[in-house]
Amino acid sequence: MHRTVNTILLLSVLVLTTGCAALVVGAGTGAGVYTWVKGELIRSYASDLKRTENAVLQSLEYLKIPVEEKTQTASETTIKARQNDGSPVKVRITTVQYDMTEVAIRCGYVGYWDRKDAELIHATILGNL
Repeated sequence: MHRTVNTILLLSVLVLTTGCAALVVGAGTGAGVYTWVKGELIRSYASDLKRTENAVLQSLEYLKIPVEEKTQTASETTIKARQNDGSPVKVRITTVQYDMTEVAIRCGYVGYWDRKDAELIHATILGNL
């Protein structure tokens, strides 16, 4: 019991002192940890940028969410799409390190973010990796 309390306290201190880095490490290990920040559902994947980008595009195609625009830099790709009901979808893929990416998905309109759709897209991406 005492050891469990110490472990919880240690993890709490780690999260408070390292912030999001602790979540990125946890998510990268396949823990399935999501972060919900200002309408974006964020998850890390143990995959490089190109492979993750391909999985995102396959997932959007599978879910019948047509891509309208794709912009790319050396370490980030942004994909804008639109669902059948006209609501926007924005996917941002960022390189965390050479074999790890972070995918942030925003579905819906300002103030009416649709977390369930974002979770569905993340689940489909995971299946395509």
